[in-house]
Amino acid sequence: MASKKATIADIAKRAGVSAATVSRVMSNSDYPVRESLRVKVLDAAAQLNYKPNRFSQLLKGGASREVAVLVPSITNPFYSQLIGAVELECLRRGYTLIICSSQNSPELELRHLETMERRQVDGVLLSGIHLNDAFLHQLSRSARAFVLLDQVPPAYRADCVSFDFFKAGHLATQYLLGCGHRDIAFISGPLDRYSRRLYLDGYRKALRDAGLHPSNRRILLYGGDSASSGADPTVENSYCCGRELGRMLLRGDYLPDAVMAVNDMMAIGAIKLLEQQGVRVPNDLSVIGFDDISVSALVSPALTTIAQPAAETGQLAARILLDRLEGKEIREGQVVLQPALVERESVRRLHKKVRR
Repeated sequence: MASKKATIADIAKRAGVSAATVSRVMSNSDYPVRESLRVKVLDAAAQLNYKPNRFSQLLKGGASREVAVLVPSITNPFYSQLIGAVELECLRRGYTLIICSSQNSPELELRHLETMERRQVDGVLLSGIHLNDAFLHQLSRSARAFVLLDQVPPAYRADCVSFDFFKAGHLATQYLLGCGHRDIAFISGPLDRYSRRLYLDGYRKALRDAGLHPSNRRILLYGGDSASSGADPTVENSYCCGRELGRMLLRGDYLPDAVMAVNDMMAIGAIKLLEQQGVRVPNDLSVIGFDDISVSALVSPALTTIAQPAAETGQLAARILLDRLEGKEIREGQVVLQPALVERESVRRLHKKVRR
């Protein structure tokens, strides 16, 4: 015979407190409960394997204590690391995390968001690729709490954790220039997201600052610059995109001095294709990536890259969302994280000849 399901009354008896106190603790009520009593209630609930009735909580107007995170890809190491940090923060604070991937599809992105609305999750963390004014207006009218992360429109003024992609593109190009490179190519998939367009702007600005004219023939885009081209952010597709961009580099009259790719897997794909064709990195051509995913340090040559802190992005976004849900004071709801250069082995320094 199945054991009887534990009730609030059972927990109250085990903990030696009133049923009202148990209810306040288990519903995470704002009503003040002494910490010693809260611990006794939670211990008793754990001993009795108590599981609250979520449907009943919702009918009473209680919170579901569920939040969702929606990202373009769960196989991309950057987003996997971000999700891991979000999950740890949610577990620490007693929330269940629902993980969704849009697979770079605006239709699937909308479908996931509609599902979250129907499910009545408390809040959503969103790294959207196809964010436009109409879409953002729809989000602002939702009953759900939202925090945008990673891909955030420059003019967005609500809760978000973004990254200075422009500065990252500028920093990467400045570094290559500082290593003596002057003919620098920019390689990317479609310019269908803010990050890539800002990387490109930073690249162009750094070249102009150095007195160089950015050449369109050194800006290589695989798949055109339309969101409908089908390029998506999974590991396999980024790697394959990098290989195709490597082939495009080889079709030119001559190779550039250096290449900057918009993510690490794209950079690695380009390096492997070039090396198969006899081009040695960094001896013949330098390559720099973006993200600093874990595999970047393991490939040969180890990839020089611009770090975007995935775990910090996820943790900060989750804290803002959960603090918002719990009515806590939020000192900074709009965070912009900064890039950092990670020097490894894929960029060569060109030294001027010294007269003896």
